[in-house]
Amino acid sequence: MAREGRWNFYALRVDDQPASIYLDLSLADEVQADEYPVMAWLRVEMREPREDGLSSQQEFDALVALEDRVVPLLTAAGRAVYAGRNTSSGCRDFYFYLAQGEAWDEQVEQAMRAASEYRYQSGHRPDPTWSTYHEFLYPDPRTRESMENRDVCAVLEDRGDELRQPRDIDHWAYFPSPDARDEFLRKAAAIGFENRTPNRDDDEEQEWGAQVFRRDVPAYGAIDDICLPLYDLAHECGGRYDGWECEVVIQPS
Repeated sequence: MAREGRWNFYALRVDDQPASIYLDLSLADEVQADEYPVMAWLRVEMREPREDGLSSQQEFDALVALEDRVVPLLTAAGRAVYAGRNTSSGCRDFYFYLAQGEAWDEQVEQAMRAASEYRYQSGHRPDPTWSTYHEFLYPDPRTRESMENRDVCAVLEDRGDELRQPRDIDHWAYFPSPDARDEFLRKAAAIGFENRTPNRDDDEEQEWGAQVFRRDVPAYGAIDDICLPLYDLAHECGGRYDGWECEVVIQPS
């Protein structure tokens, strides 16, 4: 049975070029790395890339069809797990982990017959620590926060929110001491956030929580500008930012 995974994407730069990575965030939690110690790759040369090397709208459907045909062939019978892909510099690179790599190039040749209009390259190498997944594909913590912000906006949209109306947005952060928390609250107040911290501490976890809020619009283009300054402040104060929430606002029809 094929894994569903928890797939998401983010933008970055690879070799100083615009890039987009799409990966299974749950892979390392659900698959034993020692069972798949070989990293394998398939590089497909896009036929109609944009000038900046990313995929074009004209080629979108063809690339989706290629992935839908080729990836199941390469992961059939559990012989490989699909980790993700990077799109940049006119190419789409697919990354897999294998139990054994000897037959990889032959398997790719057979699978790519389903997309014979595309030029490709393939290869494999030992990677028992999954360094390609953890150090290249996987986002850094700040980028991961941005991805989660986007996901919360998507949930609001799914519930009928047009993401146009201002409302109170609450944010949480946790700290190793009351002094660290109070420093965060002072710095958050300086950029317009009000304190809504409950008058209690999480003694069992030995963490001190902070809750702040501000009236903002949780739009896709703006939410990082709202949240990431708090994320950075929490880390500067020795703590961790723990996300945000707000009410769903539905405009009357």
